[in-house]
Amino acid sequence: MNRWRTALVVITLFAVTISACDDKNTSKENYNIGFVSNTYGIDDQYFNQAFMEEGISKFAKEENINVKKEYQKIDSTSEYKLEKNLRKLAKKDYQLIFGTGYNIDYAVNSVSKKYNHTNFAIIDSKVYQPNTVSILFKENEGSFLAGVIAAMKTKTKKVGFIGGSNNDSINRFKYGFLSGVKMTDQHVEVFTKNAKTYEQPKIGTKIAANLFNQGVDIIFQAAGSTGIGVFKEAKNRKKEQKQDVWVIGVDQDQYQLGLPENVTLISVVKRFDKVVYDVSIQSKNHQFQGGKTLLYGLNEDGIKLVKAKDNIEDSILKKVNLYKDQILEGKLTVPGTEEEYRQFEKSL
Repeated sequence: MNRWRTALVVITLFAVTISACDDKNTSKENYNIGFVSNTYGIDDQYFNQAFMEEGISKFAKEENINVKKEYQKIDSTSEYKLEKNLRKLAKKDYQLIFGTGYNIDYAVNSVSKKYNHTNFAIIDSKVYQPNTVSILFKENEGSFLAGVIAAMKTKTKKVGFIGGSNNDSINRFKYGFLSGVKMTDQHVEVFTKNAKTYEQPKIGTKIAANLFNQGVDIIFQAAGSTGIGVFKEAKNRKKEQKQDVWVIGVDQDQYQLGLPENVTLISVVKRFDKVVYDVSIQSKNHQFQGGKTLLYGLNEDGIKLVKAKDNIEDSILKKVNLYKDQILEGKLTVPGTEEEYRQFEKSL
């Protein structure tokens, strides 16, 4: 999504104050970590949940420190507020500030220039500043394995992909999925759609209905809250029309979203909790990798598949593990762009 585009979004500011005590409890050292996101807050069922609850909790436990959580939610109608919220934390001398979401890169770049003694981390985008670490995921690797599963599981030989926008992260999801499908069965047709929004479940429902009507029986959605509408449509069809349809979850384990009809086939999980933990440890221990881009894929334990209970046959999982081993061993490089995919396609 164009970062200059103004949209009605929910800007969530997370402030975490971490205090470390010595054995005698006579002195305290504060360590402040902030989060600014343009998604739907801590209970978004996507990556923000993992940020706070898992990443910070593990960091606090292993560093033997206490965590005090203070959340402040701010509504905004412009990207100006993103920069304002980042500055608010930087002015309060937060040692580490995370910027998350699909259009926060400009704001992080601007604020990190002015507060060069603060460490910044941006996820799913790049900022080229010496006090900022950029964190990207190899979504294409997990999506490839999901494509293998979809190609082997589909009964109609038609599967779908719905992305929230046309950006590098979503393209890695898309072309990884396409590659996995075609590597497994070139006769399976893949329908791809761009929802052009991460915040409209109704649009997700409409696109999913259209795909299902064309015979698609498995949809991989990487579209934020828009993807909730995909689950809604799949559940309705399974319940009311007894259709055997599936949804592939993204970012977090979305098994619960598919209940009670049980439509979640598998989830491609991005380990945001691991990212927060790793970068927090590095920052606190003065090993922060400012100016660098960190890549998290299968080898870095940054991407994993979470299968739903009994929804995937052992024969399929066996095939998936063979491909996973090839990726881990460097024998298989998964396309993440259209150009890479076109070259990959020629080799099939």
